[in-house]
Amino acid sequence: MAGAEARLSAALELQRKLELIIEGEKPFDIFVRWKELHEQPMGWEPDVNDGVRLNVRPFVEAGVLRAPFNIHWKKDRGKNPDGTERENDKHLSLAEKLDARKRTGRK
Repeated sequence: MAGAEARLSAALELQRKLELIIEGEKPFDIFVRWKELHEQPMGWEPDVNDGVRLNVRPFVEAGVLRAPFNIHWKKDRGKNPDGTERENDKHLSLAEKLDARKRTGRK
């Protein structure tokens, strides 16, 4: 079968990338700028209230979508309530999130 090995290889690579998204290690994590560190999702825990832009980001980072996604994750206009910049291009490791949850007593 011509091309079967190429299709199998592509399928295995897609499977690997999807497993990385489920695990949620950076850069395949979901970062929600307005949530505290201990409230950040661990692995693939999308919250519909956070919006498509944030929840689709791991798939964009993994390059598994058929069409390009024209969104930037740079700074937003304006400031956070505490006066800091609205940074969106941030990735957190699972260890950082887990440590923050332990410090606050959240699982």
